[in-house]
Amino acid sequence: MLKGIGKSHGKTIIMGEHAVVYGYPAFAIPLLSTPVIVKIKQSENNSLISKYYAGKIDQIPDSLAGVKYLIGLLDKKMNTDHVNYTISIDSGLPIERGMGSSAAIACAITRAFFDFFDQEIDHQTLLNYVNKSETVTHGKASGLDALTVSSEYPIKFSKDQAPTAFTFNSEGFIVIADSGVKGKTKETVADVKKMYDENTKVIGAYLKQLGDYATDANEYLNQGNLKQLGLVFSLANEILTKLNLAIPKTDKLIDAANHAGSLGSKITGGGRGGCIICLARNLTSAQMIQKALVKNGAEQTWIQPLSIYAEDSDID
Repeated sequence: MLKGIGKSHGKTIIMGEHAVVYGYPAFAIPLLSTPVIVKIKQSENNSLISKYYAGKIDQIPDSLAGVKYLIGLLDKKMNTDHVNYTISIDSGLPIERGMGSSAAIACAITRAFFDFFDQEIDHQTLLNYVNKSETVTHGKASGLDALTVSSEYPIKFSKDQAPTAFTFNSEGFIVIADSGVKGKTKETVADVKKMYDENTKVIGAYLKQLGDYATDANEYLNQGNLKQLGLVFSLANEILTKLNLAIPKTDKLIDAANHAGSLGSKITGGGRGGCIICLARNLTSAQMIQKALVKNGAEQTWIQPLSIYAEDSDID
């Protein structure tokens, strides 16, 4: 009996969301503590088992159109003997929260298919399949999610430069909290653009500042200066709030985290929902922050150590 497995993980933007659309730098980290695992095994019928949908593959709903399209592409390429199979998706990532859920699932499905049919896959081929799925899911794929969910290293990117993987030596922990409110990335990007067109000088200055904070945050991570990094988190959040990207729920979570000892907290991703991220000095502090976030209504929380991004191996 044929079997295959594929793995990936979520992602979160640390700094530079929205500003990156205007050519400023931003960077994201892979959330290795949020694994996505896809298993494929030979079976009588072609079926999908997941928390989003369970049933026949040819009846996958439109809400999972990107998944259905990707399975079709991979099946057409590799399944020359018309083998039937069951695909199981195990993912704890929430949808539409800026954590790269759809890209992570596409990445794990692609790796599982290549494993199932015992074929090698290079990284560019993997990215191509994930981005095709993402284009169906979102209408347009920036490529950032595909890169970050398939990498073990942080990814630095800007509109005018090729994304690059990088490392840093820093202690501390990132605490991520899901507000339970679906993010509205397309809407918020359009609204920021409207604000920018109507008041280019003021909004342009805000966006430049966010870009500068991304550069500063990168330097503080390299220096291991958590105190200054936390301050930059808070300053960036003030600007994101001025851009009308905050909602009462994320404000409440950020206040709770800061009162529980966070060195700094901010919205991450598109805003008006989605997730927030907080910086903790050590694991004990991260757990205190996590407890406060749950008490104040966080849907889910995750803790990610920063030390795992140290330069301890070669980057491909």
